[in-house]
Amino acid sequence: MEFMLIGFIVVLVIIAMMASRLSERYAPYPYKKRQESFFSATEESFLTLLERACGDEYRIFTKVRLGDVVSVREKGLSRSAQRDAQNKVSSRMLDYVLCDRSNMRVVGVIELEPIEANSNQAKRNWFLKNSLNAAGIPFLRFKAKPGYRADELGRFIDSKLNQSDFVRAASPKSRGADGHNAPMAA
Repeated sequence: MEFMLIGFIVVLVIIAMMASRLSERYAPYPYKKRQESFFSATEESFLTLLERACGDEYRIFTKVRLGDVVSVREKGLSRSAQRDAQNKVSSRMLDYVLCDRSNMRVVGVIELEPIEANSNQAKRNWFLKNSLNAAGIPFLRFKAKPGYRADELGRFIDSKLNQSDFVRAASPKSRGADGHNAPMAA
């Protein structure tokens, strides 16, 4: 009887030790603040410049997922290809997204590149450029260097966005099954 009582106590002690170790490793919300500032000094400086350059015409959003701007077409793709494409756009972040203030329509994407771009940055930009181009969204890139002036930057952005509107409007219409021009989808 004494051996059973001692064995029972030993088992309880072992269970208590295991429970305390598990509770030390388990934290239901194991998070901490990533960094003190949401932006690097360069990103914050460029955002301030963009806000001055775009004035009241555009609203600027930062650190937006590519998947929030473009979606994967379903027609002509297998489920596997759709899933792969969705994973690619979900994992990419955009530096700055310009939206029309009046209707919040995405009008362009701006990427701030490091002065010394590496091959990973080139692959990333190639993917972004082609993905956004397929969706009909202008993609502008700027090197992270000093010397930009808000008025010049604003004129440059407007000219590129207007140019892309012209290019989209001038693109050929798709032909219907009967060979006649079919209206383009908006």
